[in-house]
Amino acid sequence: MFKNKLAFVLLCLVLIVSACGPSDETTTENKGNSGGKAVKLTFTEPARLLSVAPLYVAIEQGFFEKEGIEAEIVSGGGGAQVIASVLSGEAQFAVSGPRSMFTPLDKGEELMAIQSLNSALTYQITLSEQYQKKKNVSKDSSFEDRVASLNGATIGTNLVGDSGDVYTRYLMQMHGVDPDTLKTVKLAGDGSKIGGMQEGIVDGGIASPPMGLQAESKDVGEIVINTSEEPMYENMVWEAVFAKKEYLEENHETSLKVVRAIGKGMEFTRNNPREAAESIESYFDGIDVDILEESLIGLKNTFKGYGEMNQEAWDNAQDPLVEFGKISGVSTKQDTTEDVIWTNSYIEEAFKK
Repeated sequence: MFKNKLAFVLLCLVLIVSACGPSDETTTENKGNSGGKAVKLTFTEPARLLSVAPLYVAIEQGFFEKEGIEAEIVSGGGGAQVIASVLSGEAQFAVSGPRSMFTPLDKGEELMAIQSLNSALTYQITLSEQYQKKKNVSKDSSFEDRVASLNGATIGTNLVGDSGDVYTRYLMQMHGVDPDTLKTVKLAGDGSKIGGMQEGIVDGGIASPPMGLQAESKDVGEIVINTSEEPMYENMVWEAVFAKKEYLEENHETSLKVVRAIGKGMEFTRNNPREAAESIESYFDGIDVDILEESLIGLKNTFKGYGEMNQEAWDNAQDPLVEFGKISGVSTKQDTTEDVIWTNSYIEEAFKK
């Protein structure tokens, strides 16, 4: 009699636990996790970048948590490591410049971008005080004169032939300046570029914020060119969120939650630069929060909407890479029609009214 009652109680408990367990979709996306726990996702980025701030803010302000997601970021290794992590499944999502997508797409990999953290190219070109005097140029000079000053310059960049290198050469070419006169030197990290200017090793540096403001705070140099001043670069996909098409299709609801969390991070960063800067200060050791705030204010116009994209913005990102294919490694033009390698459908569904 006792055994029968015990069996009945155990059966009831099993039924109760089953009823409270996750849905089939959640179970699929939570492989290895017990029911009720947050979905664990890994994001991979080429380096720690302030242009990716909305992602960091979305984590620190709890937007991912509200979506039931535990987000982890793996940073470093450049674009090659980003792609390797996504294709191997070690990371579910990548946040990187479009260039990271083009080479694997050319090899037949099926990737899809679902959001762009920036609507413009965020690179700034900082020139040393000594070089500005030599070229008789400053940030108050005409844009044409500032671009012309790059003729014969030696500029520090994270890697010779990287996106900063390519987009700078294309900018020069558009304004009638021979891009072959530019010499780039590998100086990875903001500190190396600033030190290189201080020592006279380079005439300036190419980087996204906050490198330029750090150089200015040390009286080493001045931000002479914001690349987004060029109309072509003002409408450009930059720091895109992308994943394997197969993953997006199999994990549709989770992908919507990712887009929604990052979109809220973009909105928060635009509207609350000080609070955003304070919340991600730990991501940028040694950088004053005031510089982070000022940099975020400068980036405000690139954190547009919820990360919507357009075909022209993709063409503007791709064309310079193909034009300088010998150094970028991108030789084939991808079809930039919507829903081929990028889509706004996740944003539209995530934020539908």
